[in-house]
Amino acid sequence: MRTFFLCNGMTMKDFFRKNKICIYSVLSVILFLLPVARTIYVESKNGLYLIDLAAYCDVSRALFKGCNPFPDHLETLVIMGQNDVPIVYPGQMALFALPGFLWGHAVQIGYLALNFAIVFFLTGLTLVKACGYRWCDLRKPGWRQFVYALCCFCFFSSACVMNIMRLGQIVLVLALCLYALFWGPVSRWLRVVLFAFIAVTKYSVLPVVAPLLFFKGRRKLCIAAFSLFVFLSVSPVFCGNDLAEVYGGYYQAIGVLFQPGGVNHYDMSPLMCHFGFFKIPVVNHVLKAVAICMILWLFWHERKTRHFSDTLLLLALSLTMLISYHAIHDLALIFPLLFIRLFDFAKKKQWFFFWGTAIFPLYLMIPGNVILTVSSWIGGIRGIGSVVYLSNHPWGSRFQHVFPVTPFFSAALALWSLYLYFRVKDPYCFEIPESGPAGEMPPTVCPSGAAS
Repeated sequence: MRTFFLCNGMTMKDFFRKNKICIYSVLSVILFLLPVARTIYVESKNGLYLIDLAAYCDVSRALFKGCNPFPDHLETLVIMGQNDVPIVYPGQMALFALPGFLWGHAVQIGYLALNFAIVFFLTGLTLVKACGYRWCDLRKPGWRQFVYALCCFCFFSSACVMNIMRLGQIVLVLALCLYALFWGPVSRWLRVVLFAFIAVTKYSVLPVVAPLLFFKGRRKLCIAAFSLFVFLSVSPVFCGNDLAEVYGGYYQAIGVLFQPGGVNHYDMSPLMCHFGFFKIPVVNHVLKAVAICMILWLFWHERKTRHFSDTLLLLALSLTMLISYHAIHDLALIFPLLFIRLFDFAKKKQWFFFWGTAIFPLYLMIPGNVILTVSSWIGGIRGIGSVVYLSNHPWGSRFQHVFPVTPFFSAALALWSLYLYFRVKDPYCFEIPESGPAGEMPPTVCPSGAAS
């Protein structure tokens, strides 16, 4: 290599300076294509799993035909089969009935393509908000576009997005709706639709965010979105379903899967984020009570202001992960906020805050096998299994007795978000009016957070 440069009468530094645009372009394209190539390879090797997407579509399809798809009537499920108990909220029927009837490779590939597009768009939206449009202008390739490609690669490579793509979760769609609701210049009615869509597809996201909106004066938005949520929730009745029977079966399914031995309990999966991993129930209740007290204090502290900040939103979502059911894929909702914080700290050269925040996305980029190996080693320590649930999910004998690392990660993220809320002045302050688009507020008027 060195001989090549010497023969051409230039140094490596001269070569890079002369061809830097081309080099950045090639590297950016490689970073964009690597996650796509990896997904194609994994899905073609193991087959398209997408069990959660299949559940959404199968339950919605059955409800649309007037059949109860829950535990006592599993024979109505034709896509996911009768071996798994679905816990799909019946109000999603209107959203997933059509994909359920059209189920096939076209729907599955379309789902994967949609998620790729959302990751590219969300990453670009985050960079535009943090640094300006020129960072995402692909018509002018350079080092900024390389950073954009690198951020997309990090987002794609995170454990949360990889779980989303493998399981068929719709968390990235929810993330797009959530940030359009808070950041986007969208109309009043579209904001209502987005809010209701988030509620009906994953109501566990809203225990903190929805009351914050209400207490900050967005009562018309909350009431209108709740009305649409109620309409979607009762929509199965228009297809001849008995709502009492359908929702009774739904809550019965929740009871089956969330009890010890169920797929969504800590003794079967260590990848949940909420408090519930201690074998002594009172400890779990105390931890949730502490988190709820923090949330109530946050409501009280924010009640007199109409403005939001990204630090406030980060804290609200982090606390939500602790008190309601969430798994590791739901952390994708927080990724854009972490990116914004990192860029802000880098611009201000606040390296302590930068590296403290960087720990969380870096952790999510650690390969799953490494985390499971370390978690299995921790779970093998004598006596630890009498304190917390150790997962025995059938990943093979190598990953038995897995210690639940993810809820400790979520708790650390919530504590760090609370620290940032007190210590950092957030320049990204915005207001969500009752009508019209959301508007950016000047940094000097942002009252959110104890330091602002």
